[in-house]
Amino acid sequence: MAESFVFLSYPLSLESPNPPAIPPMTLTPFMSLDNGDDANVTRISAVTHMGTHVDAPSHVIRGGNTITDYRADEFVFRAPVMLDLPLHDDEVVMPEHLRNLVDLAGEADLILIRFGYGGVRSGDPQRYSGHCPGFGTESAAFLIENFPKMRALGMDVPSLSCIKYLAKTMKAHNILLGTDGRRFLILEDMNLDQDLHRLDMVIAGPWLIRGMDGGPATIIGRLRD
Repeated sequence: MAESFVFLSYPLSLESPNPPAIPPMTLTPFMSLDNGDDANVTRISAVTHMGTHVDAPSHVIRGGNTITDYRADEFVFRAPVMLDLPLHDDEVVMPEHLRNLVDLAGEADLILIRFGYGGVRSGDPQRYSGHCPGFGTESAAFLIENFPKMRALGMDVPSLSCIKYLAKTMKAHNILLGTDGRRFLILEDMNLDQDLHRLDMVIAGPWLIRGMDGGPATIIGRLRD
């Protein structure tokens, strides 16, 4: 059976669009061939929730699991399902947006929500950073109730929550990451603007820094004929 692989993450860069509260990454030469050093070495300054990244429970839950509390196999998803959910700027996902999708993804271990904002990311970074749609508490609870095998949720916007209404929607993170009996992860700012109808496996590789509440990630998808 033929297979191919695609990146479902964006390269982290100085131009990566981030939510308003997240500062940009900085790169500073530490050693430089141009300055007569024997090698190029660069110092990176970055917060854990920038670019394509993974949220662990400790992001919002005191004492919750950190990235390094997960086993390697927990970053591998063998039943991913892509769901298209075209919404407008600043629109909050509600349960009625999701009801018709239950039959399509009931067995999924990873649900990918494609709002259709890949082009916005490249064409209008400020709009992408501050006005994308996102989940609220009602829709997060709906996902937990109706997708019993789901242990991760990914999306093509910079935050799970609707940034314009962050005070009302931030707790969506707590509902997903704090569900008893599920070692849940959230994958944000994913590169889903591509043909993924043959997607059958996803591997998420966040930076493995002990104790971290999340981290930038390289995410790879496998396509099978």
